[in-house]
Amino acid sequence: MPLLYSFSNDWIAILAFVVLIFFVIGLAEFAKKTLKWKNEFSRKLVHVLVGVLLTLSPFFVKDAFPIFLLGVFFVIANYASLKQEAFKGMNTNDRMSYGTVYFPIAFVILVIVFWERNPTIFLTSMLVLAFADTAASIVGEKFKSKVFVLYQDKKSVYGSLAYFFVALIIIIIFYPFFTRLDKNGLELPLLAIFSVGVIAAFISTIAEAVSSKGSDNLTLTISTAIMLDLGFTFWSNGEFHILLFWIFASFVLAATAYKLKSLNAGGFAGAFIMGSIMFAIGGFDTFLPLLAFFVLSSLLSKIKDRYYKNDDSISKKGSNRDVSQVYANAGWSLLFIIAYHFSPDTLWYILFLASLAAATADTWESEIGQFSRKNPIHIFNFKRVEKGTSGAISFLGSFGGIVGAIIIAFIGYHSGIDITLKHVILISMGGFIGSVIDSVVGATIQSKFKCAKCQKDTEKHIHCELPTYHSSGIPYIDNDIVNYICTGSSAIFVGLFILLTN
Repeated sequence: MPLLYSFSNDWIAILAFVVLIFFVIGLAEFAKKTLKWKNEFSRKLVHVLVGVLLTLSPFFVKDAFPIFLLGVFFVIANYASLKQEAFKGMNTNDRMSYGTVYFPIAFVILVIVFWERNPTIFLTSMLVLAFADTAASIVGEKFKSKVFVLYQDKKSVYGSLAYFFVALIIIIIFYPFFTRLDKNGLELPLLAIFSVGVIAAFISTIAEAVSSKGSDNLTLTISTAIMLDLGFTFWSNGEFHILLFWIFASFVLAATAYKLKSLNAGGFAGAFIMGSIMFAIGGFDTFLPLLAFFVLSSLLSKIKDRYYKNDDSISKKGSNRDVSQVYANAGWSLLFIIAYHFSPDTLWYILFLASLAAATADTWESEIGQFSRKNPIHIFNFKRVEKGTSGAISFLGSFGGIVGAIIIAFIGYHSGIDITLKHVILISMGGFIGSVIDSVVGATIQSKFKCAKCQKDTEKHIHCELPTYHSSGIPYIDNDIVNYICTGSSAIFVGLFILLTN
């Protein structure tokens, strides 16, 4: 991008941005305390003004590294201010929100990925974050008659509509404007910008709606940027219809899972976003492994629920998965496929398979293990424990987990990517190791609760219609965090083995 003003060096420019951002925050504090502005209004003011300031950064800073450090600085500073309950003018006080932390995280990611690759996408996505998100909040607060909950936070139908149209308008107006300013920018017809804009605005609207605790500042920004990048890539290659096909395929798959009650509404939304991105990037190479995981795992869950009914199960979640459970199982896979899109290395695809193999192994161990005639044994003390206990293993369940991991590995072997039999063995081993680590973590640091009435151990926060109390483990390490550790550890094992043996 052309420099509007050339500082003597980038660090002087960064210092100027720091001063300006703190000035905006101070202005919001002054308005809140002196002018008696409502906290929500001053927070929106900071959101918009800081968003605009950061959008302008490529016009004053040449290199990515200083601006990257600026983002990291505000991630740390905003988290500290949130914990210290400082800067009330930019932090909401009516609900728990980490939005001020997710905001600079989104900025840092955009800098890493798009500062050199496509600054126009960087600029456009930042404006969507600044204005479309604010529009959704303003309209949603004004029209509260139609609200819905996809995950944890209440969202407004009118707020989501406002977000969609403002995001689309920003893309249509500013993407071609920024493209003309960028000497390396690829100018596209208005039809392309409108078509891709509709898809990006639609996907990011769902990402905003399914978020919680301020995470929309991250999810809507990144989903906008990725869909713009994918959309314009497909359009430039004359394959825009293929992108539409994969988005439709993702919708059908997620909707079918929702119809069969394998996903709730939030799980449907999360799976749809995930599938749209992963299928568009990898085609059948990602579609088939994910199809096998979701379909076969859901089928096992339904069979288990039919023949093994236990309304008083220990596990917090059943077969009707929500969005957090969807991403806990396949979030790492999504990140590896996105990395594969921006850096086409076979290793990223192998890591995608490894993390998915671990998710499959863990899920199959739990579901198939329920059919064991005997109760499982604890992974450390080898005592018989109740089925569903975290850290419990059984021969039947372990065998099922190994089979699940092998199936994912062999589907990857028959993809169009160069996967060898050595990789199949390695991915299968990684999947099983990840599931073992899942059991170890589940037995040690996963949070566990006890019913105040019947004194039964459980993962649920409500039991016997009464709140449970924390009995052991780290409070915030729930089953979803354990699943993230499971799938991530499999990828780490496989990745390190490949890097160290090559």
